[in-house]
Amino acid sequence: MLASPLQLLVSNLTPELGKSLRRGHKLPAQNFTYGITLPRRDGGVAESMYHWSSLDKTGSASNPDFEYVRDYSALNKAALEAGMISAKDQSRFRTVHDIKKKVFIRDISHKKKPMRFSDDMVFGTPCRPSTPISEVLEHKFLDKWVESMREKELNSKKQREDAANAFKGSYHTKASLLRQAKIPVEPKQLWQLPKFAKGEAQIDSFRTDDERRKAYSATTYDSLARQGTFHTGIYNVPRTTVKT
Repeated sequence: MLASPLQLLVSNLTPELGKSLRRGHKLPAQNFTYGITLPRRDGGVAESMYHWSSLDKTGSASNPDFEYVRDYSALNKAALEAGMISAKDQSRFRTVHDIKKKVFIRDISHKKKPMRFSDDMVFGTPCRPSTPISEVLEHKFLDKWVESMREKELNSKKQREDAANAFKGSYHTKASLLRQAKIPVEPKQLWQLPKFAKGEAQIDSFRTDDERRKAYSATTYDSLARQGTFHTGIYNVPRTTVKT
C-alpha cells in the first residue's frame, strides 16, 4: 500500500528507533540525469521561430544604447500653454498626453579599453630595501644627522647675514626701522577652567629635597656633553707650544 505524502514527510522527520535523526536529502533515482538540458537546434523552423521571439517588437537590439523616458519638463510646459494651472488639471493632462525624450544609457565612444600588460609584469607593492649593516656599525646615521644639523646652521647663518646686508647702502632712520620691525607677539595661553587656575601639582618626581638636589647636580655635571651647536659637546683642547 502506498503511503500518503504526509506520512512520508512525517517518517522523514521522525528518527528511527534507536538511531539519530538523519539530516539531508535523499538521492534521486539511478536513471536521473544531472545538469542543464540543452535544446536541440538543427537549423529548422523551431530554431528560426525561437530567434524571432528573442527580438523586440520594434526590431532594435535587446540591450540598446538609449531608452525613452517621460519628459516632465516638456509636459509641464505644454500643460501651462493649454491653460492647466492646478495640480489636478496637470495630472489629468499627463494621463492624456505623453511626451518622451531619448536618454543615452552608455556612451559607446568612451568604452573602457582592456588593459594589456607585458609578460614580465610583476604585480604588488615593492619590498623595502634592507638596511645595510655596515652603516649601522659605522654610525653612518649619526654622521648624516650631524651633516644635516650643520647645513641647517649654515642656512640660518646665511639668512642672518643677508638680513644684515640688506640695510647696507641705504639710509634708514629710526622711524623707518621701527616700521619694518616686527613686534613679537606672545602666544595665547590655552583656556583653563577657573577652578583649576590655582591648582598645585599633585605628582612629584622626587620624594625628598635631597634626591632633587642630587638629580640636578648630576644633570649639571653631564650637561657638557649635550651643549654646543650640534649637541656634541664643547671641549677645549690645550695648545702645545714647540720651542725652537
